[in-house]
Amino acid sequence: MRVELPSRLLRPELYFLMALLGLLQVVCVGALADPVPEENKVLVIFSDQALRDSAWAALLSALEKGAQDEAAAAPGLAENVVFVRGDRMVAGIDASEAISVYLHGDCSLVPVARTNPMGALGWVRRVRGRIEPFIHVDCTKIAEELGPVALGMNRQRLDQVMSEAVARVIVHEWVHVATQNPGHAREGVAKSSFDVLDLLAEDETVRRNPRVLQRWKWN
Repeated sequence: MRVELPSRLLRPELYFLMALLGLLQVVCVGALADPVPEENKVLVIFSDQALRDSAWAALLSALEKGAQDEAAAAPGLAENVVFVRGDRMVAGIDASEAISVYLHGDCSLVPVARTNPMGALGWVRRVRGRIEPFIHVDCTKIAEELGPVALGMNRQRLDQVMSEAVARVIVHEWVHVATQNPGHAREGVAKSSFDVLDLLAEDETVRRNPRVLQRWKWN
């Protein structure tokens, strides 16, 4: 994961335009859900490709759990936060704080041979010293990372494992935004890079027996 710096400084008018377009993207989506109370923070998740309802449910559940687990390290992470599907967001949403999450690529997990995906699993950008509230996640790379451990899993388990991994990456980047700290730690969700064991650190099966995935761990 990484915090990106822009390749060049934006002129003030371009920066304002980008901020305005980001705000419009958050507020001008079709209304299929109930309005969000103003006192809440809102994390809106958009996906390049359509997700099944079961996959959405698993992802939102994993996000809620991940936020609660990391709230001590990043105060406010799980305080008055509402998670919203981008395809079901109310028009004219108003909240105290909004973070947009973009899921790029294919978020479906299928068994594949061991691969070595290159590049960041997730990233945010820092503009003029401020980490912007726009989180990007590469679902395709996450699925490639998890593919070797997916053999024999049913659809429910595949959704659960993929959702836990995607949520883990989102929470990592969310900590950058919440704390405005681009730094990383040696352990935990703030590590600079994740392998399979890191992606599934919140999975109950892995918690009970961390060695279950040991054969897929590499440095």
